[in-house]
Order: sequence, then structure tokens, then C-alpha cells
Amino acid sequence: MDLKNINLMNDALFKAMMCHKNNRELVVDLLHVLTNIPKEKLKDATYISGEEIPKRVWMQKKQITDMSVIIDNKQRIIIEMNQEEVKNIFEKNSAYAFSVVIETTHKNIEAYPKVILINIDNFNKYKTDKPILNFELKDEEGHTETHLYQSIHLVLENIENRKYNVDEEIKKFARFLKDRDLEKLANEFKGEKKYMAAIRTVEELSTNPEMVGYYDYEEAKKQELEDAKAFAIEKGLEQGLEQGLKKGLEQGLEKGLKQGLQEGIKQEKMDIAKKMLGMETNTVEQISQITGLSIEEIKKLQNR
Repeated sequence: MDLKNINLMNDALFKAMMCHKNNRELVVDLLHVLTNIPKEKLKDATYISGEEIPKRVWMQKKQITDMSVIIDNKQRIIIEMNQEEVKNIFEKNSAYAFSVVIETTHKNIEAYPKVILINIDNFNKYKTDKPILNFELKDEEGHTETHLYQSIHLVLENIENRKYNVDEEIKKFARFLKDRDLEKLANEFKGEKKYMAAIRTVEELSTNPEMVGYYDYEEAKKQELEDAKAFAIEKGLEQGLEQGLKKGLEQGLEKGLKQGLQEGIKQEKMDIAKKMLGMETNTVEQISQITGLSIEEIKKLQNR
């Protein structure tokens, strides 16, 4: 694990770092700002990495969160790191969150759960300039239908957008995630206890053979995917260019043949008209009827 080029958004590293007990203060402060849940409750909560969400039907595929925070066995926060754009990723995350609402409700119908899904969005899915998006279930007139579910989008590339007033805690967290140089991060956050603790945690994890194995495997998969995308784009461009040239040549040839044929027919008609004009018995009108040329065209030939 190269600490000069460390990817803190790597799935395995992100989960291990965020759930590590040494980083509890950092996570508590961040969640407090995002959700307004009191810090005391967040400090006493249970933090789980890779929690399996209950299946609604037996054949359903296993669903595992990046990180879950359980508060009073009722309220729950699900945090998902979305580093790369994957088809329907946010829909899947929402489905996971709803599964938790349903399962918890079945266990205790009197105490409805509140589930907050926090999506960390590294690719700006909704192409917005806003740093934070809040979603709730609403009816057609905009009334909030239920307070049992809320989705918060943290759009990393927009956190520093000066048009919006973003809490400094969120700005720091975004900068921390995006910078890949651990030494640079240590200089930037020097004197800030919770971030220095997070940096030490990453250094500690970098010597853990099991973590390094997971990290390298995921980074290799990510690179493989990027290479495959680049190859597909390059191949697509090549094929598109080849097909475009082929089509252009075909269309050009067809157009040229058609135009040449029309010009040849026209020239043949003019030659016939010239011969007929040499015969005094033919009128301009008769020549026009026979050749299909206009009277004006025949008169021009006559005056040459």
C-alpha cells in the first residue's frame, strides 16, 4: 500500500478506517453535522462495518452495507461510499435502506425505525452544483409522506462550492478523502487530533497483511475496470470511424453515380435536341415534347 498514493475511498480501507474506534470522534462530528442527531447518542451507538441487511425473500442476493450505525436499537444510519459510477447504484442503496425499515418495523410495530442513508457521491450522479442533496418520500404536492426514511447525498466535487454555505466539518472530511498523499494530509491537518488519529489508523492498516490484500485486490479490480472502459471507448471510436468512412464512401459513390447518370441523360437529350433543331420541319415545342427539355433550354441551344 503506497502511502504517497493512497486511496481513502477504496471500499475496504474506507470501511476499516471509519469503523475503527480511534476515529470515533471524527465520525461522530461528521454525522452530527449531517443529521443533527445529538453527539451523545452517536457516541453510544454501535458501529458496524459490512453489516448484512435482512433478506425480504429467501432467494434474494446478499446485501451488505459499507457501514451501519445503530442508535438505541431503533434509529439507524447507513453510510455508502460510491467511488465509481455503477449502474443503478443509488437505487440499490435505497432498496437496502428500505429493507432495514421493513425488517425493524416487523420486529417492533410500536416503535417505527428511522433510517438515514448517507451516500458519499464521488462522480456527481445528478450533475448538480450543490454540495449536499436531501431526499425524503413526498407526495405529488410536496408533502412529506413519512419521516422514517431520509437520504443524504454528499457530492464530493461540490463541497468547496462557494455559492453554498457548507459546514467546515464536511469540507475537511471531503478534503481528507480526496487527497491521496498521506504525508501531505499529515501536514495539512497537523494539530487536529481526530484527523491525525485517522492518518495513524491508515498507517496502521497499511501494515496489516489482510487489509493490504483486500486493498490491492480492489485497486486492481478498479484499474481493470478503468482499462476495460478505456479499451471499449478506443475500440468504439475506431469502429465508429471505420463505419463512418465506409458509409461516407458508399453514400458518396452512390451520389456520384446518380449525379453522373442524370448528367449523362441530360447531355443525351441536348444532343438529340441539337440534331432536331437542324431540321427545319421541327418546332421548338415539338422538340420540347420529344426530349423533355424545357422550351427555354431549347431556345438557348438554338441561339448558340
